[in-house]
Amino acid sequence: MMDLARRRTTTETRIATLRQARGVAMLDAKSFDSRELTALETELEAIEAAEGEAVRRERDQAAAAEQERLANLRKTLTIVEENRLEAVDRAEKAARDLCDALKEVRARSADATKLLRSLGVRPAVQLDVYESEFRLSLRFAAALKPLVGLRRRYGQIAFPEARTPYDKGWRAEEQAIATPDISRALKGSF
Repeated sequence: MMDLARRRTTTETRIATLRQARGVAMLDAKSFDSRELTALETELEAIEAAEGEAVRRERDQAAAAEQERLANLRKTLTIVEENRLEAVDRAEKAARDLCDALKEVRARSADATKLLRSLGVRPAVQLDVYESEFRLSLRFAAALKPLVGLRRRYGQIAFPEARTPYDKGWRAEEQAIATPDISRALKGSF
C-alpha cells in the first residue's frame, strides 16, 4: 500500500507537469505528444483501482477478524455458562448439605441435653438448642463474611455482624463449650 501511495504521488506530479506542458504547447502552437500523458493517466486509474482493492481487502480482513473474535467470545461464553451452572449445582448441594447438617446439630444438641439431664448433670445453657442455633448462625455469618463483606447481605438474606470468636473453627469452639458438662457426666461427678 505504501508503494502505491508513492507511485500515486510520482504519477500525479508527472501528470500535472505534462498537462502544464500540453497547455504551454497549445498556447505556443507547438505539437505535443500525448502518449506519455495518456499512459500516466491510465496508470493513475490502475493505481486508484489497486488502492480500492487494497482497502476492500483490509475491510474483508477486519470483518473476518471481527467474526473470529465474536466466535471466540461465543465459545468462551459457552464455557463460562457451563462453569457457572456447575457452580450453581455445587452451591445448591452445599446449601442442602448445610441445611441437613444444621438440622442434625439441632437434633444432636437436644439429644446431648437430654442425656446430660438423664445422667444428673444440669447442662450449661450453651448446649440448649436455641443457644446452639444462635452460635451456629453467627458462625455461618462469619464463614460468609468474605462473600458479603461489609454489606452483611446476600441478596435478600441479611446476616448479623460476623465477629470473633465465631470466625474460628466450629468443631473446636463447640467442643470447648460442651466439654465441661460432658466430662462431668462421663466421670459421674456432678
